[in-house]
Amino acid sequence: MNKNKEEIESTVRSQIDRKMAMKRGYRKKVKVVLERGLRRISRVVLSTDIKIRPYHQNSSMGCDEVGRDVEDGVRKYVEILKSRGIDVETVIALGSRVKGSWKPESDVDVTIIAHNLPPEGRNAISRRIRGLKISMSLSDRPICMGIEPSGCCSPRQFLEGLEHFDIQELDAVLYGKVIYDVGFWRTAMDRYQTLERKYRLDSMSLKTMLKDA
Repeated sequence: MNKNKEEIESTVRSQIDRKMAMKRGYRKKVKVVLERGLRRISRVVLSTDIKIRPYHQNSSMGCDEVGRDVEDGVRKYVEILKSRGIDVETVIALGSRVKGSWKPESDVDVTIIAHNLPPEGRNAISRRIRGLKISMSLSDRPICMGIEPSGCCSPRQFLEGLEHFDIQELDAVLYGKVIYDVGFWRTAMDRYQTLERKYRLDSMSLKTMLKDA
Protein backbone atom coordinates (compact mmCIF):
# COMPACT_ATOMS: atom_id res chain seq x y z
CA MET A 1 0.00 0.00 0.00
CA ASN A 2 1.80 3.09 -1.20
CA LYS A 3 -0.02 5.69 0.88
CA ASN A 4 1.18 8.53 3.00
CA LYS A 5 -0.29 9.96 6.19
CA GLU A 6 -2.29 12.67 4.41
CA GLU A 7 -3.87 10.20 1.99
CA ILE A 8 -4.85 7.91 4.83
CA GLU A 9 -6.48 10.75 6.76
CA SER A 10 -8.33 11.80 3.60
CA THR A 11 -9.59 8.23 3.18
CA VAL A 12 -10.81 8.20 6.78
CA ARG A 13 -12.58 11.55 6.40
CA SER A 14 -14.37 10.37 3.27
CA GLN A 15 -15.67 7.29 5.07
CA ILE A 16 -16.82 9.38 8.01
CA ASP A 17 -18.62 11.84 5.72
CA ARG A 18 -20.52 8.98 4.08
CA LYS A 19 -21.43 7.47 7.43
CA MET A 20 -22.65 10.80 8.83
CA ALA A 21 -24.73 11.44 5.70
CA MET A 22 -26.42 8.08 6.21
CA LYS A 23 -27.08 8.87 9.88
CA ARG A 24 -28.80 12.12 8.90
CA GLY A 25 -30.95 10.42 6.26
CA TYR A 26 -34.64 9.87 6.91
CA ARG A 27 -34.37 6.12 6.37
CA LYS A 28 -31.93 5.81 9.24
CA LYS A 29 -34.14 7.93 11.50
CA VAL A 30 -37.22 5.87 10.69
CA LYS A 31 -35.26 2.65 11.25
CA VAL A 32 -34.11 3.84 14.68
CA VAL A 33 -37.65 4.75 15.76
CA LEU A 34 -39.06 1.40 14.59
CA GLU A 35 -36.29 -0.58 16.25
CA ARG A 36 -36.78 1.20 19.58
CA GLY A 37 -40.51 0.53 19.43
CA LEU A 38 -39.94 -3.14 18.64
CA ARG A 39 -37.43 -3.38 21.48
CA ARG A 40 -39.98 -2.07 23.99
CA ILE A 41 -42.60 -4.53 22.76
CA SER A 42 -40.14 -7.43 22.81
CA ARG A 43 -39.16 -6.73 26.42
CA VAL A 44 -42.81 -7.11 27.40
CA VAL A 45 -43.61 -10.13 25.24
CA LEU A 46 -40.40 -12.16 25.64
CA SER A 47 -39.66 -13.70 29.01
CA THR A 48 -36.14 -14.48 30.17
CA ASP A 49 -34.40 -15.88 33.21
CA ILE A 50 -31.27 -13.87 32.41
CA LYS A 51 -30.76 -11.32 35.15
CA ILE A 52 -28.91 -8.09 34.41
CA ARG A 53 -27.82 -6.00 37.35
CA PRO A 54 -29.28 -2.52 37.91
CA TYR A 55 -27.25 0.45 36.74
CA HIS A 56 -24.94 2.21 39.16
CA GLN A 57 -23.19 5.48 38.44
CA ASN A 58 -19.75 3.87 38.31
CA SER A 59 -20.65 1.70 35.30
CA SER A 60 -18.82 3.03 32.25
CA MET A 61 -21.41 2.21 29.56
CA GLY A 62 -24.48 3.59 31.27
CA CYS A 63 -27.99 2.21 31.54
CA ASP A 64 -30.74 1.19 29.15
CA GLU A 65 -34.33 2.47 29.14
CA VAL A 66 -35.37 0.23 32.03
CA GLY A 67 -32.37 0.99 34.24
CA ARG A 68 -30.23 -2.06 33.49
CA ASP A 69 -26.44 -1.91 33.47
CA VAL A 70 -25.42 -1.98 29.80
CA GLU A 71 -21.94 -3.39 30.33
CA ASP A 72 -23.34 -6.29 32.35
CA GLY A 73 -25.97 -6.77 29.64
CA VAL A 74 -23.33 -7.01 26.90
CA ARG A 75 -21.40 -9.59 28.91
CA LYS A 76 -24.59 -11.64 29.24
CA TYR A 77 -25.10 -11.18 25.48
CA VAL A 78 -21.69 -12.75 24.80
CA GLU A 79 -22.79 -15.81 26.77
CA ILE A 80 -25.98 -15.96 24.66
CA LEU A 81 -23.88 -15.94 21.48
CA LYS A 82 -21.68 -18.74 22.77
CA SER A 83 -24.75 -20.78 23.74
CA ARG A 84 -25.87 -20.51 20.10
CA GLY A 85 -22.65 -22.17 18.97
CA ILE A 86 -20.88 -19.02 17.77
CA ASP A 87 -17.11 -19.35 18.18
CA VAL A 88 -16.54 -15.88 19.62
CA GLU A 89 -12.98 -14.59 19.63
CA THR A 90 -13.46 -10.94 20.64
CA VAL A 91 -16.34 -8.55 21.34
CA ILE A 92 -15.67 -4.80 21.29
CA ALA A 93 -18.18 -2.13 22.39
CA LEU A 94 -18.21 1.03 20.26
CA GLY A 95 -20.16 4.23 19.66
CA SER A 96 -21.79 6.57 22.13
CA ARG A 97 -21.69 3.97 24.89
CA VAL A 98 -17.90 4.15 25.07
CA LYS A 99 -17.46 7.75 23.91
CA GLY A 100 -19.50 9.16 26.79
CA SER A 101 -22.39 10.59 24.75
CA TRP A 102 -24.95 7.85 25.47
CA LYS A 103 -28.57 8.26 26.46
CA PRO A 104 -30.71 5.51 28.06
CA GLU A 105 -32.39 4.88 24.70
CA SER A 106 -29.08 4.72 22.79
CA ASP A 107 -28.24 1.58 20.86
CA VAL A 108 -25.28 -0.49 21.99
CA ASP A 109 -22.87 -0.84 19.05
CA VAL A 110 -20.58 -3.85 19.12
CA THR A 111 -18.12 -5.48 16.75
CA ILE A 112 -18.08 -9.25 17.00
CA ILE A 113 -15.00 -11.14 15.82
CA ALA A 114 -15.74 -14.84 15.45
CA HIS A 115 -14.50 -17.88 13.55
CA ASN A 116 -17.75 -19.37 12.26
CA LEU A 117 -19.91 -16.53 10.99
CA PRO A 118 -21.75 -17.24 7.70
CA PRO A 119 -19.42 -16.80 4.68
CA GLU A 120 -19.66 -13.79 2.39
CA GLY A 121 -22.23 -14.12 -0.39
CA ARG A 122 -21.25 -14.08 -4.06
CA ASN A 123 -24.31 -12.19 -5.29
CA ALA A 124 -27.06 -9.91 -4.00
CA ILE A 125 -29.35 -12.79 -3.02
CA SER A 126 -26.72 -14.77 -1.15
CA ARG A 127 -25.51 -11.59 0.58
CA ARG A 128 -29.08 -10.90 1.65
CA ILE A 129 -29.44 -14.43 3.00
CA ARG A 130 -26.15 -14.05 4.88
CA GLY A 131 -27.40 -10.80 6.38
CA LEU A 132 -30.57 -12.49 7.61
CA LYS A 133 -28.60 -15.39 9.09
CA ILE A 134 -26.29 -13.02 10.92
CA SER A 135 -29.22 -10.90 12.11
CA MET A 136 -30.92 -13.95 13.62
CA SER A 137 -27.81 -15.55 15.10
CA LEU A 138 -26.49 -12.28 16.60
CA SER A 139 -29.82 -10.96 17.88
CA ASP A 140 -29.81 -9.80 21.50
CA ARG A 141 -33.16 -11.43 22.21
CA PRO A 142 -34.37 -12.26 24.82
CA ILE A 143 -32.60 -9.50 26.80
CA CYS A 144 -33.62 -6.86 24.21
CA MET A 145 -31.12 -4.16 25.16
CA GLY A 146 -30.64 -2.67 21.72
CA ILE A 147 -27.32 -4.36 21.05
CA GLU A 148 -26.44 -3.66 17.41
CA PRO A 149 -23.70 -5.88 15.92
CA SER A 150 -21.82 -4.07 13.16
CA GLY A 151 -18.68 -4.90 11.25
CA CYS A 152 -18.90 -8.51 12.39
CA CYS A 153 -16.13 -10.56 10.85
CA SER A 154 -13.42 -13.17 11.25
CA PRO A 155 -10.03 -12.26 12.80
CA ARG A 156 -8.47 -12.30 9.31
CA GLN A 157 -11.13 -9.94 7.94
CA PHE A 158 -10.65 -7.55 10.86
CA LEU A 159 -6.91 -7.32 10.23
CA GLU A 160 -7.52 -6.77 6.51
CA GLY A 161 -9.93 -3.93 7.32
CA LEU A 162 -7.32 -2.39 9.58
CA GLU A 163 -4.73 -2.58 6.80
CA HIS A 164 -7.15 -0.66 4.56
CA PHE A 165 -7.92 1.89 7.30
CA ASP A 166 -11.62 1.10 7.38
CA ILE A 167 -13.26 3.26 10.02
CA GLN A 168 -15.02 0.36 11.71
CA GLU A 169 -11.71 -1.26 12.60
CA LEU A 170 -9.98 2.05 13.39
CA ASP A 171 -12.82 3.03 15.71
CA ALA A 172 -12.46 -0.31 17.48
CA VAL A 173 -8.73 0.02 18.14
CA LEU A 174 -8.83 3.73 19.02
CA TYR A 175 -12.04 3.89 21.08
CA GLY A 176 -13.34 0.37 21.58
CA LYS A 177 -13.91 -1.22 24.96
CA VAL A 178 -12.99 -4.89 25.14
CA ILE A 179 -15.91 -6.86 26.56
CA TYR A 180 -14.65 -10.34 25.75
CA ASP A 181 -11.40 -11.63 24.29
CA VAL A 182 -9.54 -14.92 24.13
CA GLY A 183 -6.30 -13.50 22.74
CA PHE A 184 -6.90 -11.89 19.36
CA TRP A 185 -7.07 -8.29 20.56
CA ARG A 186 -3.37 -8.14 21.36
CA THR A 187 -2.67 -9.18 17.78
CA ALA A 188 -5.01 -6.45 16.49
CA MET A 189 -3.38 -3.75 18.61
CA ASP A 190 0.11 -4.87 17.59
CA ARG A 191 -0.96 -4.65 13.94
CA TYR A 192 -2.29 -1.12 14.42
CA GLN A 193 0.89 -0.01 16.18
CA THR A 194 2.91 -1.39 13.27
CA LEU A 195 0.79 0.66 10.83
CA GLU A 196 1.08 3.69 13.09
CA ARG A 197 4.87 3.56 12.94
CA LYS A 198 5.03 2.69 9.23
CA TYR A 199 2.82 5.59 8.12
CA ARG A 200 3.63 7.94 11.02
CA LEU A 201 -0.04 8.17 11.85
CA ASP A 202 -1.32 10.76 14.29
CA SER A 203 -3.63 8.70 16.48
CA MET A 204 -5.00 11.74 18.31
CA SER A 205 -5.97 13.31 14.99
CA LEU A 206 -7.70 10.09 13.93
CA LYS A 207 -9.51 9.89 17.28
CA THR A 208 -10.73 13.47 16.87
CA MET A 209 -12.13 12.64 13.43
CA LEU A 210 -13.83 9.51 14.73
CA LYS A 211 -15.24 11.12 17.89
CA ASP A 212 -18.76 11.68 16.54
CA ALA A 213 -18.77 8.99 13.86
